[in-house]
Amino acid sequence: MNIFANDYGYLGTLDSSKIGEVLLISVIAIAIVFTILALIITICGAFSKGIEIVDKKTKILPREENALLEKDQDAVVASLVATIEFNKEFKKDARLVSIKRED
Repeated sequence: MNIFANDYGYLGTLDSSKIGEVLLISVIAIAIVFTILALIITICGAFSKGIEIVDKKTKILPREENALLEKDQDAVVASLVATIEFNKEFKKDARLVSIKRED
């Protein structure tokens, strides 16, 4: 079955004079899609550079007494769980000041 000879399909009624119009519409649609993608990429790049600038200006250095957090992931989990449990029990916000390992 030849698709161009089928009267039920879109291509069956497409004559050679409309092929140029169809190609022009396709090229314009593709150009619009790529322009929007380029715009999205540019915006995301600007946001990531903005975040890097903010991170440089607001870099929080760890205290010496909290150096344990950098080495021990279990200490990080324990500190988070302790602050969450404190908040649940006393209905107050908690601020972690320091961590010391008890061996």
